[in-house]
Amino acid sequence: MQEDFIFPPPPDPRSPFRLHLAGTSYCDGNYRIELRERDLYFVFEYVESGRGQLQIDGVEYFPKAGDLYWIPDSGRRSYWSSSEEPWIKHWFNVSGPLVPELLKLYSLENVRLIHNFSRPELFTDGLARLQKDPQRAHLPLGPDILHAILAQAAADLLTGKDKQHSFSEEGVLLRDYLDRQIFRPMPDLETMSRVLRRSPVQTIRIFRRDFGETPYQYLLKRKLAAAQELLLCTRQSVKQISAGLYFSNEYYFAGLFKKKTGLSPGRYRRKTEEGTLTDFNIIESEPGHYVNRALLASESD
Repeated sequence: MQEDFIFPPPPDPRSPFRLHLAGTSYCDGNYRIELRERDLYFVFEYVESGRGQLQIDGVEYFPKAGDLYWIPDSGRRSYWSSSEEPWIKHWFNVSGPLVPELLKLYSLENVRLIHNFSRPELFTDGLARLQKDPQRAHLPLGPDILHAILAQAAADLLTGKDKQHSFSEEGVLLRDYLDRQIFRPMPDLETMSRVLRRSPVQTIRIFRRDFGETPYQYLLKRKLAAAQELLLCTRQSVKQISAGLYFSNEYYFAGLFKKKTGLSPGRYRRKTEEGTLTDFNIIESEPGHYVNRALLASESD
């Protein structure tokens, strides 16, 4: 087994971030790490190839090539490589109060594994930067590297890129086209079909397969979510918002908004201004799903 290490100078005791060790491991079939209770640091690793297993407080995970995983700074923790397909992996061992705050900021406290991490170069480039300038490993390089990794991990979760399946190129092409139509008239099915050079039936089938809803449902949801933000962040009237989003008229828009949220646009705006809006709110989590913000708030408390 071979390992390349980066061992920076000691940090200032006041530093909110400490990088203990970083490097690349070319594992063999005997690679196994058992962290002790006094090993109070987080481990962030990207698996370049191979597969393996980690166990955190009795819960098992199975990271494989392309995956990102991290291990908390406390509890019963162990991880090991497959003997048949040993890992090659890049990693950072870090601690300090900044680390849990970043995880909390990106709602990743209870996440341990991201499948198909979309930016593995953040690890290799980060290691190269640390190797070139180890004196700044704790501040500012370390936080900068970790922040970029966690921001991308959160983005991968939100866009579904961490899932075992990936969206088709045609589905993504049409979705990106629809995202550009939010403040334009609703395109008809023939226009959407021309984007993919497919028949209308095939266009709907491709989009529904990838995103779980029709193109019309997706764009309508995006328009309503935009209306929600405009009501919250601007002083535009309901009529102006309706016109800007190309609804047929303000009455149709208001009725649709109330159907989806339980509140008229005017009442929604008043409740946000009063600070009493605790329910009936549209949040985009995954295509085709409206999530109750009050429920999310209660789950995070």
